[in-house]
Amino acid sequence: MNNKLVLSGNLAFLNLGELIQLFGSSGSTGVLRIISKYIETPGMVYFSEGNPLDASTGETKGLDALYSLFGWSEGEFEFSEESIKKKDVIKKSRMEIILDGLRMVDDGEIEKLGNISYEKTKGPSGDRTLPVIKGPMPDYMCVVDEEEFHDGSVIVTQGSHGSWIWVVLDGVVEIRKEMPGKDPLPIIRIGSGSFIGNITALLYSGNLRSATVVAIGDVHLGVIDSQMLSSEYTCLSSEFKNVLLSLDKRLRQVTEKAVEVYNNIEKPIDLKDKEQLIKQDSSDNSVYRIKQGQAYVVRKTKKGSIVLSELEKGDFIGHLPFANIGHEPNSASIYISEDTEVEPVDLDELQNQYFSLTATLKDMTDNFVTFLSATTTITCDLYNKGGKKEAINEGTTN
Repeated sequence: MNNKLVLSGNLAFLNLGELIQLFGSSGSTGVLRIISKYIETPGMVYFSEGNPLDASTGETKGLDALYSLFGWSEGEFEFSEESIKKKDVIKKSRMEIILDGLRMVDDGEIEKLGNISYEKTKGPSGDRTLPVIKGPMPDYMCVVDEEEFHDGSVIVTQGSHGSWIWVVLDGVVEIRKEMPGKDPLPIIRIGSGSFIGNITALLYSGNLRSATVVAIGDVHLGVIDSQMLSSEYTCLSSEFKNVLLSLDKRLRQVTEKAVEVYNNIEKPIDLKDKEQLIKQDSSDNSVYRIKQGQAYVVRKTKKGSIVLSELEKGDFIGHLPFANIGHEPNSASIYISEDTEVEPVDLDELQNQYFSLTATLKDMTDNFVTFLSATTTITCDLYNKGGKKEAINEGTTN
């Protein structure tokens, strides 16, 4: 076996969350080894195409081992490219793992080895850890202009119209949801390589901004050639466009759900008369398009079940192998109404289109998927810490 060391360094420079994002954005396959002076055996994380498959720390294996490594704030790491023959025992999305790991460190559920600190923000929900979501190195061929914003500057205002898309070249911005009569609710922070602007910004008909974006410190942004991306978007198949728009719908709905949960105004949906099409934690990797009716994305949490999204005709349901959004089947169930009709989706064709995307549109899609996964985890975190008290009536599982 030919192993190739491609990256090494100190956890003080790149922490585990940042390393997972880095390997995810580059689609890396290999082994991450972490050495700490506080423990005898190294931690190992096995990646395939950017996704962690397995991990180990001494006798601890799998997801528990990966979570424990978030407590290693001091140490050295090295990543080597090599073929992996490990089984895929870790099913959660990258951002779900990162956010859960950071939360567990904050809550004292993970033992800390050495001194550790994470960036926090203070908002209406109190002090919260908001890890910075980063993307790959930007393709400057698609940058047509550059802009500077100073600390606290509003880059995008919620409710305004605009079709500009930026990529963060340097610095950090915070995405917030405005709430009438209240302070904004911080959702996520994004750093270099991440995009400001959603999929619908590629449509010529214009776009309504769904959140406010604010500079945290001085920020350097690149203006993306939207006309070029729009031209590429129009050449995609209607099937792939529907997948992108359906993902956009999910992100908007999950973000609104975060606001509802925080304000304790979520309206529970009675699912007892709905059929469970895909069960959470199952190995069902089917993908369907909704022909008619409604589908509900439901996640079971420590506190109860929460409806993350309500989908309808034209939307997709199921697991897309190139878009681990942290929903069904590993982290959510799908319930459908009695009149719902679905049809299978040609995954091979979708994957072929995904891999044929230009670097910028592919990076945008991956970044968008990461936002959805992160926002879902944050929404469920808010729900577990103080959302609606009554659980959703799921009735009998079919």
